[in-house]
Amino acid sequence: MSVNDRGSPLATTGEVMMIQETMKVMGLYQGAIDGLASTKTLAAVRAYKKSIHLAPNNALTEEFIEHLRAEA
Repeated sequence: MSVNDRGSPLATTGEVMMIQETMKVMGLYQGAIDGLASTKTLAAVRAYKKSIHLAPNNALTEEFIEHLRAEA
């Protein structure tokens, strides 16, 4: 996984699409499945993380992505 100029992990377009699809199925995301980590996508990520008692942040780490793959 690559990182941005601040050292934060960057999810690929495909990973973001998987996140969006998963969040949509869970009823947390209402936007397009476009692979863009928009404010709607990140709000869904925060809501999901809060629901499973994780820090409600925007981090799309490998661990988070693997967790979602296991849930899907």
